Amino acid sequence: MKQIRLLFLALLIIGISSDTFAGDKFGIRGGWQYSNLYDGSSSLGDGALSSFYIGVFKEKKIIPLFRIGGGVEYSQVGVSMSGSSDKIKFHYLNLPIYAKAKLGPAYGLLGVAPAFKVGESWDVKAGGAAAEELFDANTFDLPVFIGIGVNILVLQIEARYYWGTIGISGNSAMPGIKSQQFQLGLGFTI
Repeated sequence: MKQIRLLFLALLIIGISSDTFAGDKFGIRGGWQYSNLYDGSSSLGDGALSSFYIGVFKEKKIIPLFRIGGGVEYSQVGVSMSGSSDKIKFHYLNLPIYAKAKLGPAYGLLGVAPAFKVGESWDVKAGGAAAEELFDANTFDLPVFIGIGVNILVLQIEARYYWGTIGISGNSAMPGIKSQQFQLGLGFTI
């Protein structure tokens, strides 16, 4: 009787595991990010900020050519003043949620990435503290993104472009300042 229970328990665990993980992909991704802040169509500074992003993700297969995914990523968004060492950085924890359409090894992405500010740094020589207080950065942004990529075995190579949809300045005198980022990175899947 005890052996039958163990056999039943083992079959139940295998059944649940295969159903839960069939077609699912887990992984880590990271890479280079190029970002800037815009007031309408004009850049806030005269140079973009070059930084990095890193995160983890999970994708679930809906049908063979379509997946949905989500994850957690850390990124830095901001602006760099060319000709000087002045930089403004906002540190975000993003929760990207996306749809992924595949055609062979190539794929396209479309999604949204709610972003929560976890820190900021104002490396500005003249008036940095006053500028930070005047800007009064919001703690939430809601960028949308589009991307393309290719799978090579367990490696993903992808490019994404993000558009901020919410003004990141909490100052009512600067309501239209939004972020934009370009990411180029690698992902490894399990």
